[in-house]
Amino acid sequence: MSGRRLVMSDALSSIFTEEILGRLRKYAATSTLAAFRLRVIAPPAGLNQPGQTEYDHDFYAETRERWNRWIHLAISAGMFKEPYGAELKSRLTGIDHDGFRSALAECMTCWALSSELGLQVRPRPSGQAGRVLEFAVQTNQGDISFEVKSPRLGMSSYLAAESARLHTPLNTYSAAVAMRAALRSANRQFVRARRNILVIASPEINEPGVTTAERLPASLLRAFYGEQRAITTASGPPANQFVPEGNFLKRPGGVPRFTRISAVVGLEQASGRPEVRGAVLHNPCSEKPVDFSLFGQWTQFGAIGGEIRCIRAASPSVT
Repeated sequence: MSGRRLVMSDALSSIFTEEILGRLRKYAATSTLAAFRLRVIAPPAGLNQPGQTEYDHDFYAETRERWNRWIHLAISAGMFKEPYGAELKSRLTGIDHDGFRSALAECMTCWALSSELGLQVRPRPSGQAGRVLEFAVQTNQGDISFEVKSPRLGMSSYLAAESARLHTPLNTYSAAVAMRAALRSANRQFVRARRNILVIASPEINEPGVTTAERLPASLLRAFYGEQRAITTASGPPANQFVPEGNFLKRPGGVPRFTRISAVVGLEQASGRPEVRGAVLHNPCSEKPVDFSLFGQWTQFGAIGGEIRCIRAASPSVT
C-alpha cells in the first residue's frame, strides 16, 4: 500500500509544483472552488484544522487519492506528451474552474476506459476537419473515437433549497440542456465514417453540499431519449405517456439527427469507492452502432420497438 501511495503522490506532485500551488493559494483567498481544490491537492498536515472533522479529513483524502489515480494513469497513457500535453496541463493547473474540470474529466475518462473496461487508449486522434479528439481505442469493430465533455451540471445548495421551498422545478432541466449542447459540439468534431462515442464526465470538484440538479442516468435519458409526461385527454383523466423529445429520438422533418454518434456515456464518481459509475445510452439511429460488450458491467440503455429499455443493469461490485 505504501508503494502504491508513493506512486500516486508523485503523480500529483509532478504536475502541481510549488510555483503552481503558490498561484492557487492566492486565488483560493477569494474563491471557495479554488480553496477546495487546494485543500485536496496540498492538504494541511494533521486533523487539528479549524472546523475540520474526521469525516472531512477522510473526504479530502479519498478525493486526493482518486485524483492521483486518474492523473497517474493519464500520464502513463501519454496524455501529457506533446504536442497536446502542455495545453492539458495548463487547464489542469490554471485558476479557471471550467478548465480544471474539463482537464480532470479527461483524466477520469482515461482511467475509466483503461482500468474499468480494459481498453488500450490512444490519446489525441484526429477528428473532423482537423479537430483533435480525446481518445481512440482499437476493438474488434475497428477504431472507436471518444470525445470528452464536462459541462456545468451542478446546482448550488442555495438554489436547491430555493427550489424545494418554492415547490418549483428550478433547474430541473439544466443538466439535460447542458448535455444536449455537449452533443451538438461533439457532433461537429466526429468523422462520420467512424464509430464515435461522446463521454459526459462529471468529476466532483466542489465541497460536499453542491449537487447536480438531476443524477445520472435520469438526466441522460431526459436529454437524449425523452421523458414520461402526464398527457391530458378529452375523454378521461391525464395519462402518463413517453414523449420522445431527446436528441436521439426527435426527428425534425422526419429525419434523424446526430447519426454519426454511436452512443453517449455518462461517468460520475461512486461515492466512497474507487470506481466510477457508467451509464451508456445507445443511439438507435446511429450509422455505426457499437457492440454492447464494449462497456463491461456499466448500465446500458437502448430504444427498442418504441420503448426505452435497460439492456444491462450494473452488476454489484465484488469485494
